[in-house]
Amino acid sequence: METVLHGVGALLRSQAFAANFVGNLSGAMGGVLLAFLIERVRARREARMLYGRILRTSRSELAYLKPMCKRDRDTVRAGTSVLLTQFGVPATRALLISPLVHDQAPYSLIMAVTILCHWFETTEIAFREARQFKPTDSAARELLSKTLGDQLDKANSMITIALEQIDSQLKLLGLEKTADAKTQEVSRRLREVLGR
Repeated sequence: METVLHGVGALLRSQAFAANFVGNLSGAMGGVLLAFLIERVRARREARMLYGRILRTSRSELAYLKPMCKRDRDTVRAGTSVLLTQFGVPATRALLISPLVHDQAPYSLIMAVTILCHWFETTEIAFREARQFKPTDSAARELLSKTLGDQLDKANSMITIALEQIDSQLKLLGLEKTADAKTQEVSRRLREVLGR
């Protein structure tokens, strides 16, 4: 038994064992560190892609709403009653409640979208009240049309600001989309339908 212990002690004190031990330990620790780094890079990339998808969804929703808002504004200002396009913007509200967006988006984007969503609520309330209030006086009707048109005009301007903020983030992420010929044709046809 003593010879076995003496042999193990000699092995542990040898330079070859120390070099192998240090080499193996360094390799194992380096492998674990590399695995952690790779996982961290992958998680960041996935978070950026999810952030980009949230932004694109909101952008599509707001881009869809913008021409409808313009149409309703023009209709109201012309003195015609309008069934207001609903300003339910679930994708844009989802953008606001996502912790990922709050972690990655600049404050200017969050501020623009927050104010826009609040303005949509205010505009819906104004139109709801206008439907209940039917002025008989032509001056009162003109004033109401002007007020509602101004509400929609401001909403349209806020949509533009929010879209600019979203587009700048999408550009930073490399996820910007350019409208192709088919998209522009569909957009033109939809504007014609909405203009009726």
